[in-house]
Amino acid sequence: MERVALLRTSGRRLLHRCRRGRPVVQAAAASSSARRLPATSFPSRGYSALPGGGARFLAAAAPLHCAGRYWPAAVPRLARRLSAPAVSTSPSPAPQDTDDVHEYAAKLGFEKVSEQIIDECKSTAVLYKHKKTGAEIMSVSNDDENKVFGIVFRTPPKNSTGIPHILEHSVLCGSRKYPLKEPFVELLKGSLHTFLNAFTYPDRTCYPVASTNTKDFYNLVDVYLDAVFFPKCVEDFQTFQQEGWHYELDNPEEEITFKGVVFNEMKGVYSQPDNIMGRVSQQALFPENTYGVDSGGDPNEIPKLTFEEFKEFHSKYYHPSNARIWFYGDDDPKERLRVLSEYLDQFEASPAPNESKIQPQRLFKEPVRIVEKYPAGQEGDLTKKYMVCINWLLAEEPLDVETELTLGFLDHLLLGTPASPLRRLLLESGLGDAIVGGGVEG
Repeated sequence: MERVALLRTSGRRLLHRCRRGRPVVQAAAASSSARRLPATSFPSRGYSALPGGGARFLAAAAPLHCAGRYWPAAVPRLARRLSAPAVSTSPSPAPQDTDDVHEYAAKLGFEKVSEQIIDECKSTAVLYKHKKTGAEIMSVSNDDENKVFGIVFRTPPKNSTGIPHILEHSVLCGSRKYPLKEPFVELLKGSLHTFLNAFTYPDRTCYPVASTNTKDFYNLVDVYLDAVFFPKCVEDFQTFQQEGWHYELDNPEEEITFKGVVFNEMKGVYSQPDNIMGRVSQQALFPENTYGVDSGGDPNEIPKLTFEEFKEFHSKYYHPSNARIWFYGDDDPKERLRVLSEYLDQFEASPAPNESKIQPQRLFKEPVRIVEKYPAGQEGDLTKKYMVCINWLLAEEPLDVETELTLGFLDHLLLGTPASPLRRLLLESGLGDAIVGGGVEG
């Protein structure tokens, strides 16, 4: 007995869109004898939610094979806590002549790629490129006092040792200019930030921050830039052990165990049936590229990661040439570029953008069926704990905006409300107990 299932998540979700090709059917069977990974309490840092729609669940009381759609990607993990909004204490700068800003940018080694007025949000967006490294900077200027900065690197893992996730934790454990053990914790306690976070996605790692106070904002920007480009963790094996994995033995008479912040966190993630379904579904749809492995880390694979591989990953991918940077708000656009140039000018161009490119997954020639066991307790009827997830890989290339919007409407019409026809028929059929979520994502 199986059930149509899609991952229920606590935050945002990534669901892979489909247009043509064969379905991948993912079945998960409850097993009281399956190896159970002990759940742990999640630390405040982790790897984050993925943007996208929801997911749907149909718990079945009988075997079911139907044309379901959409599936969730890697499990969302909250990376860092958010604080209450701060109050602005700095005046907004006077509007500047854009030609003057572009001239200043050229002196600092930036070239303007494009410029656009966005009337809907009363903003001017300018795309710059750093000539020396090729780093791209999106500078959005408006009268919003909540100033935002972010830097994102494309970080595709080749295995499930969790390098991107461990590195996301580790770079925020001190840097060249800020050699504190945990500067991130100090910022959480002492800054005027309105947002302070870090996220690990299946294919990229993102570091955003925001503040309404200009001086505080640029202090946060400086801490983040120094953390990602010059972290202490690449020279400190103990940080790698602390955040990644290490051996631990409390009692000589007991067996030696693995411990580590990320290792413990992922043990908890891998003990949850819904998360197991989502992870295996993603890996089934993308067996040939980076989405077929877990960027968060598989507890069975994390201990295989070496410190040398960890350092090499940072050196290769945490480079301006492999970065996308953005600013938003009412701060001085000249100051944005000045602060960036102090860091970017320390680097030469790198081949990282080509090396980090992700090849599209080829469409399947025939359906694929996978059965996966998940840990379940002894209580209850195991025959009523089956899940089924039916997924389609729609296209090898991204969909156009109109097609994606159309699929979103279709999803809402079929399953989005209690009166939706497909939702109603599935629930009335008695095949399952509930349907949860839905959506389309690229």
